[in-house]
Amino acid sequence: MKPGRSVIGVLLAAALAVSAPAVRAANVQDIVRDTQHIAQANGQITMVWWMPSQFWEESMKASPALTAEGRAQILAPLADYALFAVMRAKIGAGGMTDVQPKEELIKNLKLEVNGKVIEPLAAESISPGAQLLLAQMKPALGAMAGQFGQSVEFVVFPAKAGPTVIDAMQAGTMQVKLFDQSFKWRTPLGSLLPLRVDAKTGEEFPGNYGFNPYTGEKLTTK
Repeated sequence: MKPGRSVIGVLLAAALAVSAPAVRAANVQDIVRDTQHIAQANGQITMVWWMPSQFWEESMKASPALTAEGRAQILAPLADYALFAVMRAKIGAGGMTDVQPKEELIKNLKLEVNGKVIEPLAAESISPGAQLLLAQMKPALGAMAGQFGQSVEFVVFPAKAGPTVIDAMQAGTMQVKLFDQSFKWRTPLGSLLPLRVDAKTGEEFPGNYGFNPYTGEKLTTK
């Protein structure tokens, strides 16, 4: 099955429907919370959004027309890559200005995984299938999210660089620096793991919590 506009629309609609949580799977919201970082400082807005395969998988479940086999087929071109959506602009009463082009974003972006710097891939190193998906995402994002979506650029990294793997389910740390902002992740992402519960209080916590942060009580898997 070729990934057409309707499929890209499903993916991005699920990704961007922040204002309509009722129509989104709860764990998609949790994954977005875990993977998307936005900072506003000194009149600038900076976003780094890591989009692991699990995010796309859960997003596509919102479409009853896509079977598990169909989802796997669509995601196959991205299997060897780690995808980040990034943007940087000035923000004011009149909207966004001084939107940074992709070249400047890449020049001022640094990804470290478990302390190792990973370089982004040049366009010619990305498979035709993945390039097709990215080419469809860019205009779709702009159409759905207006000026903000038009300002976003996709940067692709290898999912595996030697022994270093970018994997949302594998234990490790990741940091992205974009201009003067720094964003960090610790994996595995809690949103991808079963909830943890405090047997004494009944409180629930993300799946990567080992202890109740308020009482120190050890948590169990729900």
